Amino acid sequence: MNNLTEYQNPGKRVGLLSLLSFLLLGTISPVVAAEAQISPNSKLVDSQNIAQLPIPKEVIKAVGGDLASIILSDDRFTILAAILKTTGLLDALKKGDFTIFAPTDEAFAKLPQEILEAILTSKDLSKITDLLKYHVIPGKVNATDLKAGEVTTLEGDSITVGTDNNQIQVEDARVIDSDIPASNGVIHVIDKVMVLPE
Repeated sequence: MNNLTEYQNPGKRVGLLSLLSFLLLGTISPVVAAEAQISPNSKLVDSQNIAQLPIPKEVIKAVGGDLASIILSDDRFTILAAILKTTGLLDALKKGDFTIFAPTDEAFAKLPQEILEAILTSKDLSKITDLLKYHVIPGKVNATDLKAGEVTTLEGDSITVGTDNNQIQVEDARVIDSDIPASNGVIHVIDKVMVLPE
């Protein structure tokens, strides 16, 4: 700046007196206003310029909701959500207290292709419903309350809970994110789909 009484804007200079008159009187010199060439439009926000980002799990944990709405809103569970919708179990997860061991999309992708296709395209919904119920236990059980041993699922069979290197194991699946609270239970994210016993 050449002069302490001037403010340099890229390509424009505004005198200190013009700035003071704007601050004190709410006006600015007509020359500065004319140079600005502001053209208003009717849009406050152009929706095409808004990025849509996945919801971080910390936000989901803080926001809550019922089990069904949390599964639907978390982009890690798109396959689980689709299967829950197909079987009609999604509505059941809006009521009652449950703990869900929720396999991620990556967990479903680890299944052999023919098994995954059978799950996604099967007309026998009873088998798929049983598979999903095998991932749910009654009541709200936080990670600190999970005890090593057998736990009976909604499907009727038991699953084995344990720890390996200070990580919770359910059958051969690891809990990779725990204690996602819901208004009617809790979700523990697992890295594998648990297969029903023969």
